Amino acid sequence: MLQLLLAIGLVTLSIFIHELGHFLAARWRGMVVPRFSIFGIGKPIVSWKWRGVEYCICWLPIGAYVMVPQLSDLGDFEGDVPEAAKNLPPASYLSKVIVAVAGPAANILFALALGCIVWAVGVNVPAEFNRTEIGEVAKEVVTTDGKTVPGPAFAAGLQPGDIIRSVDGKPVANFQDLITAIILGSQIAPDGRRVMEITLERAGATLTKQVYPELTGTEGLRTVGLAPRSDLVIDKVNADSPAALAGLRAGDRIIAVDGKPLARRDELREHFQKKSNEPSTLLIQRDGKELTASLQPRLQTIEGQTLFLIGVTWRIETVLMHPTPFAQIGDALTQVYQTLSSLLNRQSDIGVRHMSGIVGIVDNLQQVATIGIIPALAFLIAINVSLAIFNLLPIPVLDGGHVVFATLAKLRGKPLNPVWMQNAVAACFVLLIGLIVYVSYNDIRRAIQGRSEAPPAKSAPAKPVEPVPAGK
Repeated sequence: MLQLLLAIGLVTLSIFIHELGHFLAARWRGMVVPRFSIFGIGKPIVSWKWRGVEYCICWLPIGAYVMVPQLSDLGDFEGDVPEAAKNLPPASYLSKVIVAVAGPAANILFALALGCIVWAVGVNVPAEFNRTEIGEVAKEVVTTDGKTVPGPAFAAGLQPGDIIRSVDGKPVANFQDLITAIILGSQIAPDGRRVMEITLERAGATLTKQVYPELTGTEGLRTVGLAPRSDLVIDKVNADSPAALAGLRAGDRIIAVDGKPLARRDELREHFQKKSNEPSTLLIQRDGKELTASLQPRLQTIEGQTLFLIGVTWRIETVLMHPTPFAQIGDALTQVYQTLSSLLNRQSDIGVRHMSGIVGIVDNLQQVATIGIIPALAFLIAINVSLAIFNLLPIPVLDGGHVVFATLAKLRGKPLNPVWMQNAVAACFVLLIGLIVYVSYNDIRRAIQGRSEAPPAKSAPAKPVEPVPAGK
């Protein structure tokens, strides 16, 4: 519950920062601001006045808005305009553009401030996701339509230990980059199959493989059946457990079992399920030396599952990263660009159904917040950058739409027809509400599904995120 409240608070703060940017810019340019809804749109439920501005909370809990009649009159979408704010002199073109852009600019500045905190404190990243070394290649995958087919990476000849360098000619720095590149891929082979080129390093040689992704999961996302290499480092040994009897200690790194090198923790578990009636020989690294230990797993029932276990808790090794604020902003911009490009590319498998609105963003942020406040702030940077870019799209109701209206009036040399403007805004508002309802439905469905199913697949990626606009 605490993480949920934190997530809601951080998203609300981001929207408030956006609207505060509009508010401060409008006051600076001498424009009249009769109302500042700090939460919600439509007519006010609760309101209070201070220094000539009505601050309020409105009936429709979607975003927030600052009423600036000299920017553009949205009529009933912002509630009744006070008499004192009617028949105002027109604002200059420059003032309109500055006020419209100030909201997204405020989000970028907020993201930079958050980036400074993350840079100074540092954020722990799981070591296995901070590299591109393959730990597991799935021999089979189950497609979205329920068919079991050969794993695309396995069929292409990729192997554990391979280090991925690029996908479709674009470098990948870590495993999350690799997952994103696979999901957002849009290449189609001449025979109509999805295809991608993966360049990898194996034993000092550089190889390029053609891989044919499959759509998997309920979301129908591209996958090739890869998982990162994970280190088998023991964090805790349970008393009187098979591991304790074998002499294993915290800090031991298990390298191999019965002569077979290990690249994933699951490999060891699977080995014990197959060979449970006789001891296995573990190759262990301790204090720079290699040791062997004989171990017999013990049958135990945990959370309704009966498994052969050895009684250890694994240490998830992390790397403390200090990315600069500009690097963090750049990464977020790149992700937004890639997502929008795939969304608009008819050859990709990314569609509107994969977008996330307020519900999905809060749910994702809540999950990240369970890891810690710094990871949550790092994720909030991406949210604010997405919010800024989305609101700059040239669509009426959004900030980019205000810039378009102001530019068209400037080019015409006279104001636009207010009836035409309000009709355009009304049409886009209806479409926007429909989009919000659609993505919110999918967000709720994904959240319920994610909590009712078993733990997600090893290579399950984060879905593309596109915030709902703050509202005007």
